[in-house]
Parts: sequence; structure tokens; C-alpha cells
Amino acid sequence: MFKELLKRLFKKKHYYEIKCPYTYVAKDADGFMWNIYTRSIKEIIHAYKDEFNENPASFFDCGCASGHLMVQAEKMGMTVNGIDIKEYKKVHPNVQVGSILDYQKPIQYDLIYCNEVLSCLKEDEIPVILDKFKPSKLLVAIHLTTEDDEKAGGTTYRKNTNGPRLIKSQTWWLNCFNQSGFNAKFNPNIGCFIARPRERD
Repeated sequence: MFKELLKRLFKKKHYYEIKCPYTYVAKDADGFMWNIYTRSIKEIIHAYKDEFNENPASFFDCGCASGHLMVQAEKMGMTVNGIDIKEYKKVHPNVQVGSILDYQKPIQYDLIYCNEVLSCLKEDEIPVILDKFKPSKLLVAIHLTTEDDEKAGGTTYRKNTNGPRLIKSQTWWLNCFNQSGFNAKFNPNIGCFIARPRERD
């Protein structure tokens, strides 16, 4: 039993190291160290350049943890801000601790990146968040799908601090973006959803 559990956990870890090959460590307010799996800032910016043939001038990291990607984006010349519901030791002063549902400032950026945020919401909360993102030019979002769950051997984490994790198919998520006013596609090269608000096109 224990060996089987270790085998499944290793398979999950191996899968997500491939899906999110860029990893950094963030310390939370209680002193615990967390491995944050994500895509690199260069990959995220490349997705933006594919759409607009230019670099973004501003960057909002939704689910930013300590603000690691914000530091890198700022070094590349972008204005940056970010938010995370969990408190980490900040590496950038523009990290705000709180829920994106309660975020009151206008979210109008060239590029928004969501790392495992949308799948931590309830279904009826997702349109609320996407509506907040509409003033921005592009949303790059990465989160677990049923396809990921199958490839990882059914070992994905299904719980989070807000309740059960929302694991849906790629088609479901594309329909969700579409119904919320976005033109969306899935980019298999970086395992991310790319969504453009239709009202800005």
C-alpha cells in the first residue's frame, strides 16, 4: 500500500515537473517552504508576443505567491502588480495578500497570468473573476484539467483551502471563457489557456 502510494506520488511529481518545468521555492508566513510549479516568465511573454507581436508593458500575476515572476517581469521593463490569497515572504513590494474576489482596484494590464487560481474557485465565481479581467489585453491561465488528471494517473490534488478543486476538461474551460466574453484557445506547448477579451478585439 505504502509503496503504491509512493509510486503514484512520484508519477504525479514527474508529470507536473514536465507540465510546469519552472520551479521556485516560496516561504509562507508560518515559515513553511513551498515548491511553486509554474511556467517561466519568458514563456508567458512569448504567448503574448504570439498574439500582439510586441512585448507587454504591464503584468498582473494572479496567484503570485511571493512575487517571484513579478521581479523578473519588472526587470524586463514591465509595470507589475500581483495578488495571492496565501501570505508568503514577499520578494516584491507590490504583492497584495487577499482574494481576487475582493480585489477592488481596476485590473487593466497588457498581460494577466493565473497560476492554479481559476480551478480553486467555485463555478459561479469564475465569471465574476473573468469579468474583472476584461479591461486587460490577454489572460494566460494554467490550471489542472481532467486531461492532466488522467496523465498524472489520477493523483492530482483535489482539495484546496476553499474546498474541492475544480477539475474540468479543456473543452469545458474553453466554453467557460467563451461564455464569459473571451476568445480562448489551449496552447499545448506551454500547457496554458490563452484568452483575449472579445470587447477589445
